[in-house]
Amino acid sequence: MGFLRLDYVKPGATGTGASWNDALGNIQEAITAAKADPAARKDVWVATGEFEITSAISLLDSINVYGSFAGTESAVSERAKVAGGKAWEFANPTTLKGNNSRLIQVAAALDIPTTFDGFILTDGNGKGTVTDGSGGAALIRPNLIMQNCIVQNSTSAAAGGGIMMNTGGTLRNCLIRNNVQTTGNNGGGGVFCNTSTNGFLGYIENCDITGNSSTVRGAGIGIQGSTNTYISNCRIYNNVSVDGTTLKPGAGIYANSAANQIINNLIYNNSGENAVYYNGGNLYNNIIVKNIGGLYGAGNTIKMINNVVWACYKDATLATATSITGAANSNSIVHNNATYNPLPTDKSWNLADNVLLSSNISNGDVTDPAAGTLGSGPKFTKVSSFIGASTAAEHLLNLDSVNWSLNGASPLVNIGKTVEAVTSDFAGLPRPQGYPQAEAKYDIGAYELPYYIVVAGEGDTGNGFIYSALGEILAKDYTYGYAKGSKLELFFEPKSGYEMERAFYTVSNDGGLTFTGNEVDFKNDIDKDGFWSMAVHNSFKVNIVWRSLTSVKSLSDAGINCFGKEGGIQINGIPSAQEISIYNASGMKVKTITTNNSDAFVSLTQGIYLVKMNEGVQKVFVK
Repeated sequence: MGFLRLDYVKPGATGTGASWNDALGNIQEAITAAKADPAARKDVWVATGEFEITSAISLLDSINVYGSFAGTESAVSERAKVAGGKAWEFANPTTLKGNNSRLIQVAAALDIPTTFDGFILTDGNGKGTVTDGSGGAALIRPNLIMQNCIVQNSTSAAAGGGIMMNTGGTLRNCLIRNNVQTTGNNGGGGVFCNTSTNGFLGYIENCDITGNSSTVRGAGIGIQGSTNTYISNCRIYNNVSVDGTTLKPGAGIYANSAANQIINNLIYNNSGENAVYYNGGNLYNNIIVKNIGGLYGAGNTIKMINNVVWACYKDATLATATSITGAANSNSIVHNNATYNPLPTDKSWNLADNVLLSSNISNGDVTDPAAGTLGSGPKFTKVSSFIGASTAAEHLLNLDSVNWSLNGASPLVNIGKTVEAVTSDFAGLPRPQGYPQAEAKYDIGAYELPYYIVVAGEGDTGNGFIYSALGEILAKDYTYGYAKGSKLELFFEPKSGYEMERAFYTVSNDGGLTFTGNEVDFKNDIDKDGFWSMAVHNSFKVNIVWRSLTSVKSLSDAGINCFGKEGGIQINGIPSAQEISIYNASGMKVKTITTNNSDAFVSLTQGIYLVKMNEGVQKVFVK
């Protein structure tokens, strides 16, 4: 493959491109120079700053282009990211700003995968030397992988206000926001993808697509073509398909081809004639909620399985709810979806195991739910507070905080259908989740409710017992699965002659395979009767350290007179100021006093207690 050649670029530089200190000042020149050496694999590295683009940069086969370097790095992985930020948020961003031009383009399908990574593309207008007028900021093609980028504030009069994927390509881990498409037939405010008869595919993965608009269709994403476009694990929200006051199709997605795969997406708070216009292929495990417009299945064969369509309305008056509608097709399969409106029965669709939510407004339990409904809304973790798209500042802040995962009480847990093509959820969690795994079932929607492994129990081999909430002694290292947020309850009891010295759990960092993470002490959270409970939010193993009382010196050996009497314990001859701890017969601490006196009385109810001081331990019976 030859040596790795790097061409370095910095804004305003005048060098040869041989190093950061001898950088070129022009990205196109660096790409052209890198391509001139056919024996090497080549990268172009571009430092932070802004480049004004008056003629679209042409990307070339095999020339990877990376941006957002500080200008000192020796590896792509050394580029600094914003702490806690998204994949496209770099600490030292490189911006390409259009001046009456598109920003980047690819003239034809590339022979081998080539990467464009780590740029902000802004203010493009679709002017370029190929497919002029489409792809406001970028025109990409098959084998171009565009990733970790922001594409914003760009326009096109033809197709793809932000990006045109001309006959395919890959768009991954990108933010596509505030782009506009007008007048052309194909639409695609944020992205337009048109796959080809040559079998090239389109991939849109793990992207946020928001604030885009089209006066034609497909404000978020528009799709045409002869082969598959795959859209997976994307947030598609706050996009608008409207021409004047006329709502247009596909506010979130307009897919007008017969074979697409749309899986694990969050499609919410968009406004259009429908939120998703879908004309063929597979639509699995998506969340389509809080939109003006629902899900429309057009005339080609469709498979809609495990989707949630909820809190959607036909228009901004919010007078009429909508869910799934469409055209007749006897080959279409519509299974295990959750909607508010009943599914139409006059379309010849193969309907099975679909369920009805009890309210189009309430996210939680519903008083006197209608017969045949689930008794509640979907019970998402946090929903948006309004319907459709909005530009209001308080609404934009609200959209930043939504969480469409399911809580443990959701009626959508474990009622989905197994789909072999869907092996993980929106967050990357393997599907299905459950315990035991062999009996696990899919959840409806883009998220699986996580299950965590808890290991606890000593059987007869330890110096104490751990009981379940049902009062059963847990066998040594008893293992069970708990849904996220569910309640774990345990009871602890020492064997005769022992007391609890320490109680802690060890966190698992690999999903319950091993337990080598942080140790978390919880002895102080155990109540005086020996009970402990917590909400489970990770996998862990419970550990108890028991201490033998016989190995501890008796208080009487230290000259301390400790005895029980009616109503408590009398202690005489305390040699120095100290803390005195009292434990019940189960080894749980029931009282602590601090005294500066040589004598003390501790009030207690009838029972057997252990008195513990620095000098030793004494068992005492209180009448």
